[in-house]
Amino acid sequence: MGTEQTVDVEPALRKRPKLVWVISIFYILSAGYTILSFALISIGAIQVNDAPKAYFDSQSIFDNTLTLTMGSLNVLGAIFLFLLMRYAYHCFLTAFGLGILMGVYHIIFKNWLGAIGGPGLVGAVIGWLISIAIILYSKKLIKNEVLK
Repeated sequence: MGTEQTVDVEPALRKRPKLVWVISIFYILSAGYTILSFALISIGAIQVNDAPKAYFDSQSIFDNTLTLTMGSLNVLGAIFLFLLMRYAYHCFLTAFGLGILMGVYHIIFKNWLGAIGGPGLVGAVIGWLISIAIILYSKKLIKNEVLK
């Protein structure tokens, strides 16, 4: 009997699920929005209340570097996801883990909760839940061999 051979289709030729498009575009746009917002706040083009201002002023080079690292990992994750590469999962998971650690650190030492207020905390929790859903989705895509 003949043996069946599987042909590995190049990622560019494999069909991307619609949700991959949505997630990739979301991360690229949100990264751009976040960078622009921080830049406008830091140069004073956007005025913020006293608590957020004190919080932004308290940021060290370590804080800014970690924030940039997490953002870069999420953008890389979005690019890898779009390219249907399994590295997306690892980028999203690492960025999420760093974000949780940084959040705990900032709650304890930098009055993060006072700076973002109640609606900001709701937004942060929703962001974490979205991140968890994307991590689980990318893991499912690996299991289903969509991400190689």
